[in-house]
Amino acid sequence: MQFIKSIIAICFFVLPFLSKGQSDYISLSDKQYNLIDRLDIKLRNDSVLRFTTVKPFNRQIITQRVEHIYAGYQTKSSDLSLSKIDRSNIESFLKTNADWTISPAYNFNSIRNPNYQGVFTTAYHLYALREKDFSLVVDPVINIQSGKSTQNSENIFINTRGILIRGQIGKKLGFYTYLSDNQERDPQYVQDFVTQNNALPGQGFFKSYSVTGYDYFNGRGGISLNTGKFFDLQFAYDKLFIGNGYRSLFLSDFSSNYLYLRFATHLGRIHYETIVAQTTAPFIHAVQSLHQSLPNNFLAIHHLSWQITKRLNIGLYENVMENGSDGFKIGYLNPILFYKALEQDYGIAGKTNIGFDFKWNALKNVQLYGQLEFNEFLASEILHYSRGSWENKQGAQLGFKYIDALGIKNLDLQVEGNIVRPYTYTNQDSSTGFTNYNQPLAHPLGANFREVIAILKYQPARKWYATAKLFYHEQGIDTAGKNFGANIFRSYNTRTQDYGVFIGAGQLVKSLLASFTLSFELMPNFFIEGNTSYQTYNIINKSSINDFFYTFGLRWNIARRDFEF
Repeated sequence: MQFIKSIIAICFFVLPFLSKGQSDYISLSDKQYNLIDRLDIKLRNDSVLRFTTVKPFNRQIITQRVEHIYAGYQTKSSDLSLSKIDRSNIESFLKTNADWTISPAYNFNSIRNPNYQGVFTTAYHLYALREKDFSLVVDPVINIQSGKSTQNSENIFINTRGILIRGQIGKKLGFYTYLSDNQERDPQYVQDFVTQNNALPGQGFFKSYSVTGYDYFNGRGGISLNTGKFFDLQFAYDKLFIGNGYRSLFLSDFSSNYLYLRFATHLGRIHYETIVAQTTAPFIHAVQSLHQSLPNNFLAIHHLSWQITKRLNIGLYENVMENGSDGFKIGYLNPILFYKALEQDYGIAGKTNIGFDFKWNALKNVQLYGQLEFNEFLASEILHYSRGSWENKQGAQLGFKYIDALGIKNLDLQVEGNIVRPYTYTNQDSSTGFTNYNQPLAHPLGANFREVIAILKYQPARKWYATAKLFYHEQGIDTAGKNFGANIFRSYNTRTQDYGVFIGAGQLVKSLLASFTLSFELMPNFFIEGNTSYQTYNIINKSSINDFFYTFGLRWNIARRDFEF
């Protein structure tokens, strides 16, 4: 803990004096990511947008790059093709992030509020202020949804009220904070997940509300610094995502928030990140009190992105998860050494993973991407894959994004496949599996599954958004108390056998989740929307559950809260 205190002291008192301009980060799942994806594919070789694997993105860097791209388009100095809706989305993006734009056309000061001297209002924020050495943006957060489910006699609903604040001080320190109070009653399969895991998807501490509902407070925030031309530092309590797909086999935003220190280096065609985080280790009983102390683990990550050609980016990933009771090992801050070598030298029993990813803008409107994750790499077993060794603990992802599909402007299709073998993400010590707050840190299904995802997004007009999603997976779950490798909270030493281990081993489950959402943006980032979903969970030769549910509501400055597992 003394080490963590030292890091905080450095962030607050030393680095601000060495830093240059710095902003906050664009929140994960924000609608702005869809625009960035489209521009990334259309440009194919942009010097900044090619590094999109580790999220969230730095708001200042992305905003100023999008502004530069749009200026080139307007002066016809680039061959970029944009639809009328693309242009509208870019202008909305720049006005939303006007605290970092350069052109006066997108500056907060373009609309003066005469009631308050020095304060300017826009249609994009409740309160916005930009001065020479200070900027501040304040936005309300509201998400009110209500609906019905065939598996629940009571209404399902979400009721979120909160505030989002961001800004910068002296062009040296960027900061943000998000606070919300929430109550919800979720579909039955989500309630089953909560009962089984003593955890609410994506959240930390929660309390029961009206018997089948949940009440929780969500707080996240952080500071960020640019310590020179080539380095960025972020210290936050939030989530991260590593990958170019809808899912991630490395690190996703499915679990609760956690404390992390993120250090990024960018050198021409190379972008390198070191991340150190403190996560919550597995716990058995539901948390009943805020005064209850929970066990901790430490997670360290390296990710290297290399732009090999103008269209092809490849990445190298590694992580290690260590039991927090052993204390943090300062060697994991070394951005160069491989974690496995350190782990062996320390003589401790943490869990390491390695992986590779790629993103290839293959055609004018098509991007291919993928990941390959190794929880164990034994060449002798991989070369004899048909034997089905339990030590073959790997996962793979392959997908594509097809924008302006079939020649229809702003119709985007994404198809993705994921497979994860049994016992992947587990360790001999059940407390150091790849988890956080009783939830998977990577794919929400854990392991021992195959999955196909199809997502269709269509924006027929400036204010209308339609999204259809289809998720299908097959998974082998534990039965009769035996460990068949799906449950990443169990030690792999409790496995049933050493060979003949394949995806689907155990009790086979087939599940389908289909959804359709139609949204109307009444004013910037304020949506009125409806959603309908259908979910099946079929335990082969045992039981089948079908659930149809729908919701209607509104949300303001917040992404949809979906349960897609």
